[in-house]
Formats: sequence, structure tokens, C-alpha cells
Amino acid sequence: MPGPTILARIQHTLGRAFRETGQAVDRVALRAKTQAQTNMLEGGDPAYIFNDHLSRHRTQMPLLKRGTPKVSPEIAYLAPCASLIGTVHIGAKSSVFYGAILRADACNMGCGRSQEELERWKGLSKQDRLMEDSKETGDIVVVDKSTGAVAGGIFIGENTNIQDGCIITSKADHTMIGNGVTVGHCAQIHSATVEDHALIGMGAILNPGSKVETLSFVAAGAVVSANQVVKSGELWVGNPARKLRELTHGEKQQLFYQAEEYIKVASAQSNVMQLGAGIGVGGNSSSSSVGVGDDEWTRSNNKEEEKDPVAMTATVDKTL
Repeated sequence: MPGPTILARIQHTLGRAFRETGQAVDRVALRAKTQAQTNMLEGGDPAYIFNDHLSRHRTQMPLLKRGTPKVSPEIAYLAPCASLIGTVHIGAKSSVFYGAILRADACNMGCGRSQEELERWKGLSKQDRLMEDSKETGDIVVVDKSTGAVAGGIFIGENTNIQDGCIITSKADHTMIGNGVTVGHCAQIHSATVEDHALIGMGAILNPGSKVETLSFVAAGAVVSANQVVKSGELWVGNPARKLRELTHGEKQQLFYQAEEYIKVASAQSNVMQLGAGIGVGGNSSSSSVGVGDDEWTRSNNKEEEKDPVAMTATVDKTL
């Protein structure tokens, strides 16, 4: 498909500029109107109450006793309606898309601690964290009643994508997500570990203590039980999730490809909130899409589909 015309780019830029200006003028008008309708006096000057009706949503929410989100300056994309709460760390070239919620709001990692303290705390076992936190005075030790474990943080590596509507928590322990991981739309990860280059399908759920090893695939809608381990190179499906088969070499290569394509998608939207965004040309244009690579995936699996149609049906929504 050909790119937008020069006229379309000009219209897009001017339209965005007028909209932004209109919002600013609207706020000024609301302030003036409220002031004119207020009869109260404060210090001899007319008092006014100005209510700014813009959203007060904060993408990154530090909590005094629960830590501060830390996002790499080289992040590919952080959606303006995503939520990072508490001790949430995200590495370079990773992305968090629209409506995703990452909650590490129950751990004992207060704001202002040094990087050395953070790394030490991150490396402690659940039992060691419980013992240390129990010694602290004047603080509340947050313990998950079902497991007896102290809550942890959320740590996401590089080149990983957290797609739309995902929910990630760390109430029972740290949630650790490695490099090059793809987490499909509306998936849930709760105090679990996902190693490098794994793929978590849409709507899948990882329960506390579960672990997905490198180059593994949890299919869409699968529910991995607590403390269950998905071994490297395996495909798991169903509720409760079970091993269906080993991934082929081509499918493992596709896991790398999927993560790389999402970096392109994220980069294309990285400046979406800036004036004139989305009208550029070149490699980071909006022509990239999450469906890129469907043909390659299909070709790599034609033979497997003939042998194992049930597995291929359960494997994936190819667009993730």
C-alpha cells in the first residue's frame, strides 16, 4: 500500500495542532467561566474553583513503601494508558502496550533505596525476605495468606513485549520475565518466571510459582498450575495446561522473529503523543503490524499441521 500523500501529512499535522490548541483554550475558558460564576471572595480577590477534567491517569505510579517503577530510557514503547505500579523494572527495547497493568504494589521495597540494596533484595529468597522484613520495626510485612510468601517486584528484561490488556502481579513472589519474551493480549502472569524467548499466548494464565523455560510456548487460553514447570522447547495447551509436544526448529526460530517484529511495532508508536507523530516514512512506519510473519509461521508448520492438526489448532492465534 502506498504511503500517505504530502497533503495528507500536512492535514494530519495541522489537525493535531488545532486539537491540542483547542484543548488548551478549553481549559482557559473553563477557568474563566468558573471564576465569573463564583461570588466568594478570598483576600479581596474573586475566588474560583477550577476543575480540570483531563484524565489524571499516571503511567508510572511510585508508592512510598512499595517502590518506584524504573523504565529504561531506551524502552521501545510505553503506552500512555498502561499502568506500572510499585517496583516494576523494564529493560531496553521492551514495550508495554495499551491497557496493560503491572502491579508490584505489595512488596517491601520503599522508594529511595540504592541500586545495591535493590539488587540484594531482588536476589533474596522468599524465606529470607520474610525473615528480614519481620525484623523491621514500624513497617508492615505484606504476606500472601495462601503461600506465606512476602510479595516481590516485577522485573522485565530487554526486547520483551507486554501486549494489550495484560495483567502482571507479584503478590506471592517476584515475577521475572526474561529477554525477547512475547506476552500475548490479555494474558496474566502472577508471581511466575518466564525465561528468555518464550511465548505466552493470548489469555493464558501463569499461576504463582510456575516457570516457563527458554524457547517454550504456552498456547492461547492455557492455564499453567501453581509451581508447574514448562520445560524448554515444549508446547503446552489446555486448562489445566499440559504438554502437547516438542516445538520444531522452525517454531523456535519463530519465537525470535515474533519478538523482533514487536520491537518494530513499538518503535512505530513510540512518539505517538507528540505533535505530528505517525506521519513519518521509512522503516518505523505504521505499516508494521502484529500480523507480520504469519506466512513464515504457516510455511514452517505446514508439515506439522498435517501430522498434528489438533496441536496446530491449539498452538496459536497467528496474529497473537
